[in-house]
Amino acid sequence: MRLCVNLISKSMEYIFAFLAWTFCLYWIHRVGHKTPVVKTAHHDHHKFINIHGKTKWHWNNLFLFNDTWTSTADLWITEVIPTLIFSWVTGHWWISVFYYLWAALIQEVVEHNPKFSLYPFLTSGKWHLVHHRDPGKNFGLFIPVWDILFKTYKPYAS
Repeated sequence: MRLCVNLISKSMEYIFAFLAWTFCLYWIHRVGHKTPVVKTAHHDHHKFINIHGKTKWHWNNLFLFNDTWTSTADLWITEVIPTLIFSWVTGHWWISVFYYLWAALIQEVVEHNPKFSLYPFLTSGKWHLVHHRDPGKNFGLFIPVWDILFKTYKPYAS
C-alpha cells in the first residue's frame, strides 16, 4: 500500500513539474513576442520556417543550434536557459534531459512538419505551424492546455 501511495505521490509531483515548466515556457514565448530583442530573433525563426517550410534533423541539432544564429539565440533565450533554470530551481533535472532529447533529436522532425499532428496531446506539426502563420496564437510547447486556458488557441485549418 505504501509503495502505491509513493508511486502516486511521485507521479503527481512529476506531472505538476511538467505542467509548471510548460506554463513558464508558454509565458516566456508569449512575452518574447512583445520584447524587441527576443521578437527580432524569434521573427527570424518564423521567417526561416515560412520561407523554407518543413525542417529536418541535422547534426547541429545535437548542439541545440537552430536554423540561423539569431534563431539559435531565440531558442536559448526562450527555451534552453529557462529550462535549465527551472530544473536547477526545482531539482527536476529530468526535465532538462527530456528537453535536450526532444530538442536535439525530435523537435526539428515533427514541430514544423505539416503532415504531423497529435493534437490535442502534443503541440507540434500542424498545430505549431498555425503559430507561424498567426504569431499571436498557439504559443504552447508540448501541450495546448495553456493556449486553451488563456484563449490564444487557434485550430489548424486545412
